[in-house]
Amino acid sequence: MRLAILSRNKALHSIRRLTQEARKARIQCNVINPLDCHLVIDGRDSCIITSTNQLSDFDAVLPRIGASITDYGLAVVKHFETLGVVAINGSKAISESRDKMRSLQILAHAGLQVPKTVLLRNLRGLRNAVEKVNGMPVILKVLQGTQGLGVMLLHTPVALASVIETIHSLDQDVMIQQFIAEDAGRDYRAFVIGNRVAAAMVRTAPDGEFRSNIHRGGEGRPIKLSTKFEKAAIRAVKVLGLQIAGVDLMESNSGPVILEVNSSPGFEGVEHATGLNIAAQIITHIKRSVRGRR
Repeated sequence: MRLAILSRNKALHSIRRLTQEARKARIQCNVINPLDCHLVIDGRDSCIITSTNQLSDFDAVLPRIGASITDYGLAVVKHFETLGVVAINGSKAISESRDKMRSLQILAHAGLQVPKTVLLRNLRGLRNAVEKVNGMPVILKVLQGTQGLGVMLLHTPVALASVIETIHSLDQDVMIQQFIAEDAGRDYRAFVIGNRVAAAMVRTAPDGEFRSNIHRGGEGRPIKLSTKFEKAAIRAVKVLGLQIAGVDLMESNSGPVILEVNSSPGFEGVEHATGLNIAAQIITHIKRSVRGRR
């Protein structure tokens, strides 16, 4: 079996761990920079080439593409798919999960609880928008932000208007969300592989911070999620069409709230917190997916 991992950085923890476990499973694994891929459309001879050779005979492709190259990275994943390669995750699912507003639309339509959210392009009607998300304070998110970047907690309408105006001047879209006060500074990360939660941790923000992301200094510790949280996480991944994802959830007075679904989650934090071999579980899932297609 041959596996292509799309990543621009072989030194990342997740990439190193995946290649280690692939070798243990006797899988030939190549880490390919998606920006080095040139996509050739030529009828029956369509292919993918790099500066050194033509890529061929891969059984599966695992996209680990960063948000900054989403468009080109997705084009590469789509080309692998047209060549009959099993993609884990697929291009459509990655695209919809990367679009913060679109993913919330899909999740809410499926009956999952998400934060009250308003996408806005100008300041007209800002007061009504704030009321729709239960008033101040509010969470403001830049649509392209990752790892907690571009996420702000704003306490006054004046501050909110000022930040929105600044971000719009940079041609960035923003959305405001309900601030879930009852579980502020803490959330849950469920690492879903296939139809199960492979690992979970609770993340707690450092003092003076409301974001609990590990990249923002948050502390993670292993936890056994309740059944309702597990079901919500698995359902979120399924309705977005993903196979492997990190699901961020919070506890509200009305149950679990899905904050975000990450289609290319890092797992250094969750492996460290739980002691579980996430990389091996991902490789096992890929093997099963390829066998299921044969």
